[in-house]
Amino acid sequence: MAAAPLRLHGHLRRNARGFLLEMDDGHVWRLKGAQDFPPLLDTAVIVEARKASSSLLDVLWLGPA
Repeated sequence: MAAAPLRLHGHLRRNARGFLLEMDDGHVWRLKGAQDFPPLLDTAVIVEARKASSSLLDVLWLGPA
């Protein structure tokens, strides 16, 4: 049975390898499947995703918070 998607809030960042979700508690998630969202870079976002590993999220949806 697949795990239910997570709904997380944070700031969308980009590094040389891809997109990141930086959370207020300091945790940083790598985002797999995130498309290019230039208007949302460095802004607060909501991410719906499945946890792929301890640091990777498989993004289902990403939008403004």
